[in-house]
Amino acid sequence: MTLLSGHDAAPRISGQVCAMLAVDIAESTRADRDDELIQHLRSSVYGIMREALGMCGMPWDSHCHSEDRGDGFAVIFPPDLAAQPIVDWLPDRLGGLIRRHNRYSIESARMQLRMSAHIGPVYCDERGFSGDDVTFLCRMLDAQPLRQALAQSRAELALIVSDYVHDKLVRQRRSLVDLKSFRRVRTQVKRAPVHGWIYLPDGLRS
Repeated sequence: MTLLSGHDAAPRISGQVCAMLAVDIAESTRADRDDELIQHLRSSVYGIMREALGMCGMPWDSHCHSEDRGDGFAVIFPPDLAAQPIVDWLPDRLGGLIRRHNRYSIESARMQLRMSAHIGPVYCDERGFSGDDVTFLCRMLDAQPLRQALAQSRAELALIVSDYVHDKLVRQRRSLVDLKSFRRVRTQVKRAPVHGWIYLPDGLRS
């Protein structure tokens, strides 16, 4: 895992409860994508995410911790930053930017993204960040139902949120996202139970 520039400048996190996101490019290693194209996709995803988060009032700056994970990355936000935009605005903003990217790209450079969102305690040192909740964030991203939901849809983005995020930011807060658009899933990743709620910005078609 490679730490991105700006990580050392971010305030140290040691057990604080933070909002967190993980993002992955779907089918990044498929046959029509060579190394050069994968690098282009990676660069595009970083730019799209920075723009989308900025539009939602969650700027990805020196106060955020970010970690590269090959064909994706994770972002840990400061503990004092409100997480509500993750479900209220980010999916639609991000989906629109991916749509724009795909409109002007050849077929092999078009993308779909998987994204997971969670809130919980995070620990961070010079080697990266860790904790049970960070592990759970990454397991949600790898969940097979999320992969299947995106593969069987025409959506640019498939989001899975934890039970906690769904309970506190979707159900209780009555966010801008339609509650009925979330589908509950129960599965296992690496023999560990993963429960969450899947949302596709343009509706579930799985």
